[in-house]
Amino acid sequence: MSEIKFDLTSSIGEKSLDLAKSFLGKLISPSVEEVGLLWQDKVRMWRFKNQIQMLNKANAYCEKNSINPKKISLKVVTPLLEYAGLEEEELLQDKWAILLTNMVDSAQNIENHVFPYILSQISTNEFLVLESTMDSIDKRKAIYAEELEEFNRTEFLRKEDILKRITDGEGKEKADIQNEIYESSVHQNRWRLNKELKALKDKKVNILLAMQVPEPLNGDMKEYELANLVRLGLIRYIEKTYGYVKPHEIRIAPYSEYIRLEDAEVEITTGYEQHILTELGELFIKACTERKNSKKKEE
Repeated sequence: MSEIKFDLTSSIGEKSLDLAKSFLGKLISPSVEEVGLLWQDKVRMWRFKNQIQMLNKANAYCEKNSINPKKISLKVVTPLLEYAGLEEEELLQDKWAILLTNMVDSAQNIENHVFPYILSQISTNEFLVLESTMDSIDKRKAIYAEELEEFNRTEFLRKEDILKRITDGEGKEKADIQNEIYESSVHQNRWRLNKELKALKDKKVNILLAMQVPEPLNGDMKEYELANLVRLGLIRYIEKTYGYVKPHEIRIAPYSEYIRLEDAEVEITTGYEQHILTELGELFIKACTERKNSKKKEE
């Protein structure tokens, strides 16, 4: 069978071809002509068009977000162009352009040769579920970040107020030490204030812990889709367990901050099972998410 030849310039458009070629030239060395990544007679037309379209989208993202693209290694850009050329889903075509944009953004320092392979291995639904989950994680962390900022802003004054009330109570105790009823009241008040002080110290830890609570996958997925994401290391499976103690076996000493469980019976049960994003999964979604221009955010 004779080999089919075609005129790339007439099919793609000289301006579009030159624009893509110029952008690619900023990313790699040696020159495009020497490497011959795209301009091969054996490359099918539709695949070539996908690569050109992706490069032009990446160029547009760079201009939109004021990104001065850096050069990246052929080990990274070659498989990215090969995989992107096979992509048929429009949404994922955009993700290829964004991934390339983030990889050539010197401000982000992303140059991971695994990400192009991962993106080539997942479906649109799988990506959307991962993206939605990452969005939920970011929103939750943003809420707790505001709460943490407010806590840090008021922590010193609240702590000083509690310490002052403790000091005032001790002064009154010394002035009226012979009054046993009053002395008992002061002891109770001091215990209550110390407990309040401890709760204030624990507040920051609790906020930080809440920011790290695992987020279950946000969306419906088939078993084979879950298995694929596990295979790629983007998600992992966890079990939530709970411990229960019979209330009548707990003994609490007066004014104590601790409980004694010497004879208590503790029961551990499995609550529910879920899949969560791994660290690689979070990094991958961030690498495929457009970085907004900081100046535009302020406006």
